[in-house]
Parts: sequence; C-alpha cells; structure tokens
Amino acid sequence: MPLIRMIKLDMHLFFQACERTLQIFVMAACFLLLIQYLSFAQAQSLISGQIVDESSGVAVDFSNVSLLNFSDSSLVRGTTTDFDGRFELSASPGEYLMRVSFLGYETYFKKINLQEEHLDLRTIEIRESAAMLQEVSVEAAALMFRTEIDKRVYDVSNTIAAEGGSAIQLLETLPSIQVDDEGQINLRGSSNLLIYINGRPTNLTSDDTESILEQYPANAIKSVEVITNPSARFDAEGVGGIINLILNESELNGLNGQVTAGVGTGNKFNVGTTLNYRSNGWNFTLGYNFQYRERWEYSESLRESFRGNISPVLDQQYDTENWDRTHLLRPGIEYQFNEHSSINLFSSMNLRSRDRERVYQIRSRDVNHRQDSAYIRLLEEDQSRINLEGGLSFQTNFGREGYDFRAMFTHSWSDQDRIEYFDQEFRDEDDLPVASKRELQTYERPLESRLSLFQLDFSMPLNEFQFEIGWKTTFSSEFREQIFNDFDFSENSFKQNALLTDQFDFDENIHAAYLILGGNTGRWGYQAGLRAEYTNTESYQPRIDSTHTNNYFDLFPSAFLSYELAENTIIQASYSRRISRPSMGRLMPFLNAQDLLNMRLGNPYLEPQYTDNYELSFDKMWEEFFFTASLFHRNAKNTFTRVYQLFEDRSSVVTWQNADNRQSTGLEIVNQWFVNRNTDLSLTTSIYHNRISGEDESGRYSNSRMSWTVNLMGNTRISNWFSFQLIANYRGPIVLPQGSIDPRYSLNIGFRREVLNRNGTISLSVSDVLKTRNFTLNTESPDFNQRRYFERESRVLNLSFTYRFRGYQDRSDRRQQQINGGEDAVF
Repeated sequence: MPLIRMIKLDMHLFFQACERTLQIFVMAACFLLLIQYLSFAQAQSLISGQIVDESSGVAVDFSNVSLLNFSDSSLVRGTTTDFDGRFELSASPGEYLMRVSFLGYETYFKKINLQEEHLDLRTIEIRESAAMLQEVSVEAAALMFRTEIDKRVYDVSNTIAAEGGSAIQLLETLPSIQVDDEGQINLRGSSNLLIYINGRPTNLTSDDTESILEQYPANAIKSVEVITNPSARFDAEGVGGIINLILNESELNGLNGQVTAGVGTGNKFNVGTTLNYRSNGWNFTLGYNFQYRERWEYSESLRESFRGNISPVLDQQYDTENWDRTHLLRPGIEYQFNEHSSINLFSSMNLRSRDRERVYQIRSRDVNHRQDSAYIRLLEEDQSRINLEGGLSFQTNFGREGYDFRAMFTHSWSDQDRIEYFDQEFRDEDDLPVASKRELQTYERPLESRLSLFQLDFSMPLNEFQFEIGWKTTFSSEFREQIFNDFDFSENSFKQNALLTDQFDFDENIHAAYLILGGNTGRWGYQAGLRAEYTNTESYQPRIDSTHTNNYFDLFPSAFLSYELAENTIIQASYSRRISRPSMGRLMPFLNAQDLLNMRLGNPYLEPQYTDNYELSFDKMWEEFFFTASLFHRNAKNTFTRVYQLFEDRSSVVTWQNADNRQSTGLEIVNQWFVNRNTDLSLTTSIYHNRISGEDESGRYSNSRMSWTVNLMGNTRISNWFSFQLIANYRGPIVLPQGSIDPRYSLNIGFRREVLNRNGTISLSVSDVLKTRNFTLNTESPDFNQRRYFERESRVLNLSFTYRFRGYQDRSDRRQQQINGGEDAVF
C-alpha cells in the first residue's frame, strides 16, 4: 500500500475516533463541573501562603502542598505552588494537618484549625534535607510479587527485558504465563482467561486478544495482577483465571508525567507520553502512545494422508510481512469531593491499521514425494480497527471505617474493516503455470461489537466479619460478516460466492449478583462467597434464517482459608467454580476461507464449559529468601474440543464441539533469593499433568502427558546508575485431544542506565536472544498425521529513552545552580 494512502487512512480514522471520544468526554466533563458547583454550594474556606527556602529565601515553586484530615491523615485536598511559591486551597471548616513536600527538602507539617473564611499563612520556610539533591540512595531488591488472599500482584515497572515492547512481550516474561504463536495467552497451561485493564473487562475475546494488547506498550503498565482462583467478587468467566493490567497513573500533586521514545531493529519505533495534573481535588490525566512495527512470519506444514483416494503428502509453506500502526489515547478526569468520596471519568481510544502480504506455496506429492500438482496463492490485506471506551465511576466510604461503596458504568464500541485480495496461480507436475486455472478473489470481513456494563459493589463490617454484596449487568452484542467474491474472467468482473458469504449476529446478556463473608480469628483468615449468574444468548444467521437461543442460570461458590503458622509463614487453601463461554471464533457458523485447504468452521450450538478449581499454597519469607509452593487441580467438563476433518479434495476443516473432560494437576514453586542489596534471582517451576478424554465419531479417546515450565529471572544493579536483567523461559510439551505441542525455550536480556539526576532512563533490551521462540504442532488421527511449524520475528533489539518530570525540574535545577555558585550537574 502506498505510504501516503496509509497515512491518509490512518489520519481519517484517527480524527473520526477523536471526534467521537471528544463528544462523550465533553458531555461527561460538563457533568463533573456541575457536580463540583453543587458541592461547593456548601461553605468553603480559603487557605493561602507562600513556600520559600529557609536558607536562601528563594521561592520553592512546584512544591506539593497537601491538606490532610487531622484524625486519620487521609488526603482532603492537594495542590502545587506556582512559579512564585504561592498556593491556594479550599476546604470546609475543621481541623487539618498541612503537609509540604519537595524533592531535596525535609517534609513540613503544620496543624490548622480552619474557622475563618480566608486563612493566610503568609510565608512558610522549608529546610533542605541532609542528603543533597544529586545523591542517590541504593534501593534494596524487591519481591517479584506480593500475595493477597485471592491474587498475586507483580510489579513490572522494572522489567527491563520488555522495554520497548508491547503488553504481550511483557506478559511473556512473567512466571506461569505463556503466549503461543497466535498471541493466545496461557496461564498454567490454560488459555481460558479473562483479560482486564484497570479492573475492567475489555471489549475483546480470545479471537483478538493479541491485536488489542499489542496496542499497550510495556512501559505504560505499572503492575499485573494474576488471579488464578478468583473469588465470587469477580466474573465467573475464565477457567484459568484473570489477568488484570494496571496502567501507570501518578498520585503526585501538580503537573507531572513522562515522555518515552524507542526504536527497534526491523523498522520498529514508538513514542508516547503520560501527563497528570492534580490540584484542588481535581486530577486530569492524558496518555498517548504511537507504535509502528514491521514483522515477518514463516510457517510450514507437512500432512500425510492414509486414505487411498487422497494424495498422500501435502506440503505447505507461507511467508508473511506485516506493517502495523497503532494509536492509544487515554484521557481521564477525577474529582475528589472530600477525603471520603470521589468520582472518575475515564476513556480510551485504540486505533490500529495493518497491511499484510503473504505468499502461500501448496504442493501435493505422491508416495515417492514427487510433485503431482501445486499452486501459489498471493494475499494482500488492508485492515483498520477502532476501539472506544468511556465510563464513569463513583466511590465513597461514607466517612466510616470499613465501609466502601462503588458504582461504575462503562460502554465500549469496536469497529473493524478488513479486506483481503487473493491471486492464485496453479502449477502442474513440472511446476509450470497453468494459465487456464488462475483464480482472483476478494474476501471482506467487517466487524462491529458493543459492550455495556453497570456494576455496584458494597462492603461493610458486620460484627466480627466483613460483608460484601454486589450486582453486575453486562450487555454485549457482536455482528460479523464475510463477503467472498470470485473473479469471472469471461465477464471481467467479480461475482459473489454464495457458499462462502454469510452474516452472524450474536447478543449476550449476563446478570450477576454476589455476596461474600470473610474475617479473621486469631491466626485464621477465611472468606466464603456465592455468585449467581443468569445468561441469555441469542444468535441469528440471516442466510438460512436460523435463530438459536440459550438461557441458563448458574451458581458459582468460592472459599478461601488461610492460617499463619508463624511470622512470615502462611498456608492457604481455596476453591472456586468457573465457567468458560464459547468465543465468537468458535461460534460463527461459516467457513474462514483465507486458506482454502485449511479452513475453520464455528459451531453456534456450543455450550459453556464448567471447571472446579482447587488450590493449596504455602508461603515462607526469610531475611534473604522467599519461597512459595502451590498445588492446584482443575477438573473441567463439557470442554471445547477441536475436531479436524479431511476431505477428498485435500482440504481440511477445523471445527468445535463439547466432547472433552479434562483434568489438570500441578505444582508451582517460586523461589526468590536476595543475593545482596543489589542482586536477586527468581526461579519459578510449574509441573503439571494433563489428561483429556472424550468421544467423537471414531469412538472414545484419551490422551495424557506430563508438562512443565521453568522461568528464571535475574536482576543486578552494577552501580548506582546501571542495571541488568536476564529472563529465561522453558515450556515443556502440551497435550491436545489429537496430538501435542512441542516444547520451546527463550532468553531475553536488558540493560538500563539512569541519567539526568535519575529523571531519565536509557534502556537496551534484546528479546529471544537465541532465536528459539518457535511453535510446532503435531496432529494425529486415523485419517492423517500433520506437523506444523511456525515462527515469527522474535529476536528484536530495542533502544528506548524515558524522561520523567514533575513540572519543577527546569526551575529547580536553575535554583540549585544559583545555590551551588552556578555549577552545572552532569550525569
């Protein structure tokens, strides 16, 4: 595609999406302003003053001034001083504690009894701390994750080896998580997961998880929550659990943020910024990232047929080049009424465009591997997709300890245009073109989806217990269409192929309610919950005028029990029942015709699968060593099963049915050794046994295999300014109903250098250093055996630079130069 055309298309879609986002954002912002006006109708008093340096009398601009509740030190209001060190704060009459803080100065506290309409504090002097601004303290190595009663929280802000990559590359570095060749995420061997972003479900299914997550750069993510056995508070969806990405957001007062730019081998680059302004109860955030990536893919497969009327050997290869451009825009506004209540308006816009070129080479061979026929199929693809999300949330604790009420409404919209052009040339046994059999085709696949949800959560103390109750309603709809056209050379025009042209509408509504009761007695901790979900689905296929509805009600209990054996030693047991509803890719009842010899066909009559999850864990912390072991068992019924069918024209179709029962039992061990203050090593090992059994047209089948994963992470700080990280992964073989997936391993390394008084960071990372991150799938059936090999560009060197600012850096540097007699500090 010509570059100018690509840019025009990107800009048109970008401004179209911005216009939609801006309309929603302006209306919601006006609503917030109205709320603020009404809240300020109450009596408010003004506090003002000026912050200066104690020794020089120079105004300390952009210092943080916070007003805290005197009884519990909770934040009431916050602001920053202007260029003259002056500030103003508004608050209701009462007793407060004022806090003034600034980098390089001692924190200043002052008790305030606010009664008058205007309190002028005049000049407040703050004193330089003993440690000079240029001095850097060496921080001790931190735990790779912290454990809560129902989740693990990984701090990924220091994952150097993923610098310059996307969220997908970041997840690959975490223990127990693997990403396969199609971008599908697996946790402890299960791909039935829910992906959350900032605690909210995304408008995506397993069919397009990779395309969405690749729009989030790794350095935009603060932490990752891995919930292997979710409580009743969470959606029951996701057999393997929930992965929640927490994005960066500053809590500092005033203007602060960061700017990032990076470049990678193979024509890859990204730029982005995160800005935050917090003052007088308001918090404005804006994040933007742009990524451009070129990436190649290669695949080959060899299929041997055992049916006499089919050519025994089919040799297939394809080479692919991708050009991806993504924009991510995240504006948000939060207003804090007081120390107890706040309201938050959030939104995001994802825009992705892709161009793809692929060459298929398909060769049919006889028993002696001599070619009897072949064809070459050329593909050119244009794809664009927009995802918009907007929402409003409210939170309050009513000014009472232990109480919490949250309400949230979100709506997201996704639209995709995708068209593919095919030029297919046939070859004879001598590999010469057969002009009379040339085929030209077009393949359009538009998509629209909507997701709305409303959620209420409330918790309160109940005698010695903590009681939680909540409600959630989710409305989702998705429309998919494919239009397949064949070129008629006699009429010199395209004609629609009725067999491969189809539409599919799918609506799903879920109403859920839950209650949880938990507490602590001595060394015991406990929590029991029950979630009820009523699901209503309806699908419609216009071509054959077919409607299918499926309504069902389910109960999902959960239970957690913990016991503190000794200080820093805890044992915990948990149980939850989970559900996995079929995705659109598994439901759509029409053929995916991108590759006419390897097609996919959905099944609209698929039922959900159910899983019972059990887990027993042990955590122990020593001064220099951390150890945790988790024994888990999953028992799944009615699971989704891939079924391969081979036809006499050598084409094959993969479809789905509910046929399997699966059991997975495993042990996960995590060790982290703090070698010294600057170095730590983490080793995570998962060993699990999978067993699959079921029945298909050929009779009953059973398959089982032991598998394992190993993750090694090493971090060392070579000096106060230089860090190194190494991450090595190994994943053992995976069992499938009709075959297996071969093991694979990879190695990532990263370097980081702090510059500009630690306000800047230069990072260099290399992913898949040994170039071993490939994927091999083996399929075995009575009719045929097939081995498929796949690899994509995975060894990439990324160089990135990040600059962090708090709004005061330039002027504070100048003031420091004046104090030091004009000396200019260097790295």
